[in-house]
Amino acid sequence: MGFDQAFADELLDKALWTLADDGDPSAALDLIADTEDAAQREHAVAVLGAGGVLRIEQLRDLAARQAYRPERWLLLGAALSAAAWSLREDNHTGPRVTDRLVQEQQVLVGEARSALRQAAALKRDDPVPWSELAGAVVCAPLHKSETADVFKRACVLGPDLYAAHARHLTGLTRRWYGNQDQVIAFARARTAERPDGHPLLALVALAHIEGYVDGLLRGTVVGRFWRAWRYFADSKVRRETDAAADRLVAGFADFAGHPWTMSAHQAFAALYHQAGEPQRARAHLALGGDRAAVWPWRYFGDPDEQFQAARRVAGL
Repeated sequence: MGFDQAFADELLDKALWTLADDGDPSAALDLIADTEDAAQREHAVAVLGAGGVLRIEQLRDLAARQAYRPERWLLLGAALSAAAWSLREDNHTGPRVTDRLVQEQQVLVGEARSALRQAAALKRDDPVPWSELAGAVVCAPLHKSETADVFKRACVLGPDLYAAHARHLTGLTRRWYGNQDQVIAFARARTAERPDGHPLLALVALAHIEGYVDGLLRGTVVGRFWRAWRYFADSKVRRETDAAADRLVAGFADFAGHPWTMSAHQAFAALYHQAGEPQRARAHLALGGDRAAVWPWRYFGDPDEQFQAARRVAGL
């Protein structure tokens, strides 16, 4: 699986690659333990969790040997959650394989749930285990309200966490447990009071990308093409996305250092690239860094290839 690289943090870069390439988790664990800001820690854990997929056995051993260290359970849980989601991406090759992969995914989610709840118990004021859990339980909830319960707990401890909101939005889509009306309503409610420049404004872009992708997954080839063509031609959709996009750009200076700002701009860049609006995409690509986030580019192919293609089309 690919690594999210929409950031400019040398310490996080080093921690990711020493974990993924060298199998040394010490820098990753130190970074998580030493990061006090919840948004920065959420971002670091989300990035490092993908690197930890390659080192799950090692992370299990480290957590077991020092079970009183919350960062060990947090990184293990994030890695298990990322592994469960990577199985979801591969779960498309036939009924038998699908059943097997779903069972494997459920096992990973169950272990991630245990690890993340242990991290939360050891550091009760930390919202990040709950943010990670909000993503994990979408794959295999224990009961109907678990996704909502976990997201609510994350918001009590950290009201503005980007990944917690983005993950919950995914769980509201038709292919999981909801519908597009719920997705749009959630995005509108959660962005209404945000200041200009806040990364959570990207929920509007993510919501409409979900609507666009939903249309690509249903019906005949002709029907899918027709829905895709019509989606971003809808004047209401364009007004809503343009207004949120303009607000994100307008307040860029106030949130330039926010760990999720680049990802937020890339969400709008991906939307406008799919909509065939390279000039609209250009501003967000210019503010979104020179390395690709995984989502939402992953919906449309290899994230880095999609990101670089968007930059070329936009003249960057």
